[in-house]
Amino acid sequence: MKPLFTIIILITISGHLTFSQNSFVYVKDDKFYLGKSEFYFLGFSAYYLQLVSSDSSRKHITDDVFRIAKETGIKVVRTWTFNSRPDSDSQSIIRYSPYGLKEEGLSALDYVVFKAGQYNIKLVLTLENNFNDFGGIEQYVKWGNTFLSPGNGKQYRHNDFFTDDSLKSWYKFYMRSILNRTNVYTGIKYKDEPVIFSFELINEASNTGYPVTQVNNWYKEMSGYFKSIDKNHLLTTGEIGYDTYVKDYSDPVFYYSGSYFLFNGSKGTSFVDNTSLKDIDYSSFHLYPEAWGFEPLGGNTWINDHISISDIFNKPALLGEFGVVGEKVKNYKIYFETIRNTPSKSAIIWDYVHPDLMNIADKYAFNEVQNPELFSLFKEHINLLNQDSVITGNKDFVLYQNYPNPFNPSTTIKYSLKQTEYVKVELFNSLGERIGILDKGVRIAGTHSLFLSFDNGLLASGIYFYRITAEPGNLSEIRKMILLK
Repeated sequence: MKPLFTIIILITISGHLTFSQNSFVYVKDDKFYLGKSEFYFLGFSAYYLQLVSSDSSRKHITDDVFRIAKETGIKVVRTWTFNSRPDSDSQSIIRYSPYGLKEEGLSALDYVVFKAGQYNIKLVLTLENNFNDFGGIEQYVKWGNTFLSPGNGKQYRHNDFFTDDSLKSWYKFYMRSILNRTNVYTGIKYKDEPVIFSFELINEASNTGYPVTQVNNWYKEMSGYFKSIDKNHLLTTGEIGYDTYVKDYSDPVFYYSGSYFLFNGSKGTSFVDNTSLKDIDYSSFHLYPEAWGFEPLGGNTWINDHISISDIFNKPALLGEFGVVGEKVKNYKIYFETIRNTPSKSAIIWDYVHPDLMNIADKYAFNEVQNPELFSLFKEHINLLNQDSVITGNKDFVLYQNYPNPFNPSTTIKYSLKQTEYVKVELFNSLGERIGILDKGVRIAGTHSLFLSFDNGLLASGIYFYRITAEPGNLSEIRKMILLK
């Protein structure tokens, strides 16, 4: 009997594995770190991993995804940590009622975490969805109307997810259940799992027609609750980056073709306010320029604007999801250059779809079979991540010729600084009249890019001039550009 007793004790100990804080990614100022080293990465989303892991005939897909990520140099994979539907018979479902969890679905999620660890891939785990894919807020609303409405007569809507105490308690129950769950493959609780890079509270939350304070208060409450359970992992919102503070962004006409809905609060959420919350460790934002009505080049301004706002709060900023439809290689190459010049140097692209799952692919999807040229670009970008773009020589700054030139409707202006300077970049017409300020403020040493999108009626065809002024010394340089419509 003594040997059997010893074995039981060992199993119990192994089921309560703990790791030092150095095993987890953490933030310091505006960067990510692992141990004593800066941690930067290119990642991709593969939202379906739990779904396919629940099916023995498709379980190999999860292995394949992590293998391809490893071979490419991808360090982080983002995936869904939810799957809700009132169908307790489905093997893939994690949650079939507000407090009903299905072991088969949870075990499939365990397998995803287990396999990520085998391939040394970090995970971003998203806890819920603003949209109805895999359940999302719509499922909470349906449960509210099923279980609560008969007693209180209330008709639940999307907005109630952020404000109703019952629906919020259901979300907290699920968060608590995931964080405290012990993985059946590893014996490690999710809250203690170093394979996990971070958690996102919800994918792309919006609350159209309501004050931004409602979503902000929800983030504040849920982030505080998360940290009361899990102090190991980073936490972010998972938001798109909509805002209500237009003054904090580049001119919407010059850079975003007048897409004011991004900044006027109409989506019911504020990137500035959400990033300011103390329990949100880093900011998260997404990018889909074609869907939002401006040129892909304008996406670089979207990136830089959100980086600048995050810097105000001394937090890293992560482009947590992005995609373009046309000319992927050309546009991603430009985005990657922009990302390499940000403090965190990190981004997650949407979305990798395994070759066996092309029936679920959207217009942003890619894989190594359909898009080998993209994977070559990914590897090139990863190899360049360690390189800095700082000018050398005697000049304090260089103002480059915009490209393309002539242009219609978009062009890029670049300038490089030898040291941190206060700079101002202005645009003038052929009469010398200033039309607007393209950039202004303290900028660090390195190369900076301004991505102008003139797909609007503001400027006519003609010759324009742009000038950079750097202080101290009021040094300046000017160049000519031509807009053809």
